Amino acid sequence: MNSKVTPNELLSQVNQFWSLLDDMAENSPDSYQTFIRRHMNEGKDFMKPPEPFLCIQTKILLPEERLLFINICGWKRVPAPQSDLDPVPLIAGKLQDTSEETVIDIAYSPVVLKGAESDRVEQDQLIRLAIKYIEKQHKVTLCHSYHIAPFRQKGNLQTLRNRLDGQQKKPNPTKEKSQKAPNTSLLEQLKNISVSAEEKEKPSPHIQIMKESDPKPGKAGLIEVISSTELNEEDLLTTPKYELSIVNNLSGKPQKIILTAALHGVRSVSECDLSVSKDDLMLEVPGKYRLLLNLPVLVNEDSTTATYNKANNTLTVTMLVEDNQGV
Repeated sequence: MNSKVTPNELLSQVNQFWSLLDDMAENSPDSYQTFIRRHMNEGKDFMKPPEPFLCIQTKILLPEERLLFINICGWKRVPAPQSDLDPVPLIAGKLQDTSEETVIDIAYSPVVLKGAESDRVEQDQLIRLAIKYIEKQHKVTLCHSYHIAPFRQKGNLQTLRNRLDGQQKKPNPTKEKSQKAPNTSLLEQLKNISVSAEEKEKPSPHIQIMKESDPKPGKAGLIEVISSTELNEEDLLTTPKYELSIVNNLSGKPQKIILTAALHGVRSVSECDLSVSKDDLMLEVPGKYRLLLNLPVLVNEDSTTATYNKANNTLTVTMLVEDNQGV
């Protein structure tokens, strides 16, 4: 059955939507304010970044042995399973290779991770689900022995969020709607809002503005994946030629790190998006280059400077080592 909405039908629904909101604002100002305030708060929650939970260190064994870090985080965009019998939804990034290791991000619902905070068995199950997903999705063999890293995430939070944002995709709706949670349109739900004096004190109905469907997970598998591993634009970007050097002080201790990157076709530093954390660096030139590096020593990201030489199209990034400020 074709469920596509024509432009005229969509316009009609939008007009009805605004008309219903106008009627609510006029006839029941309190309900209108409650409705708007609650859904603005829901929108803010939906836009919150992922929150790091823990970082797992293990290895990729095949096709090539490499160190692997798995960032496990909580994200409110990931729904919680409807029951203990339902699969656990997750959003996952792609395997990100650096010069020394590989990093991947796995996001669960904060509700799921809350139960794992005090239950080591449940925590271990979530970790092994993540390992199973990575092996199946990326056709690799992992070492199932792991240990929890002393840091909560590998890389900075903004980089982690960018990687997960690029992977999010709406889950496919199930063929049959759940009787407990019908997939009612926003327009239909608004029509059912009563503005009578008796119901003004009741909470407004739950309306999901941020997504079109409310699918119920099936029971076939242990993991419901709501991520996409389709090729993004960043996969097509070139890694620029670069050189990373460490400058020592008179005592022989690292004082600063200097990165030089050849960016042919870039006219100014304003075209570059540069992000530096204590232990990694991300450089992007939209549509041209992308470079992700793990730094050999911790740096002070606030003291980082970058200059661009137009004559030879070279970007130079200077980062002071954190333990040697003022040396």
